Amino acid sequence: MDYIELDKKDIIAKGGERTCYLHPQDNTKLIKIVHMKGKHNQQNLLEHIYMSYLKKKKKDLSQVAHYYGQVNSNLGSGLVYERIMDYDNNSSKSFRYYVTNRSIPKKIQKELIEELRLYLETNSILFVDTSMTNIFCKKINEKNYKLIIVDGLGAKRLGYKFWFYRNCKLYTKYKIKRQWDKFMEMYEKDIRRVKKGVRPFTRL
Repeated sequence: MDYIELDKKDIIAKGGERTCYLHPQDNTKLIKIVHMKGKHNQQNLLEHIYMSYLKKKKKDLSQVAHYYGQVNSNLGSGLVYERIMDYDNNSSKSFRYYVTNRSIPKKIQKELIEELRLYLETNSILFVDTSMTNIFCKKINEKNYKLIIVDGLGAKRLGYKFWFYRNCKLYTKYKIKRQWDKFMEMYEKDIRRVKKGVRPFTRL
């Protein structure tokens, strides 16, 4: 396993359990490191298990950030992921950013959402932490976009439910639909807030 030295200056984002760093040797990649001490949900282990599972099953991962594997660092073990970039080499922004700034027409938003829903259902991919900021909107060219999931796949914690998510087709199908309904509630809530001009949003 490779070894990487990470520094605070490389931090891109920080969540409750993990910090996301720009890879110091390759700016097309990111490294997710667990910073929480004591008991936590072991998100890195969970993601490694799930992403390895999806690859083994030869799933279509075209709308999921590419996972390169694990790496050792001065801050502990990390997961290396693709950094989502637009066609012009600028960092892609979250779908929530585009929704709240009305940068994409509502009709196109709906088309992108439907494309993602069909993708998840067709490939039986579990998107469980359905935050609007866990989906990036990649600009393919000046007029076209694709939604890419960058976080929140698999499960929220390790345990027997996570096993069922992966191995029981009926349960997987149920879970995908349930979490998608939650995502749509979040999306419609953001749309209502935008219409009312309610700001600021806590995360974009």
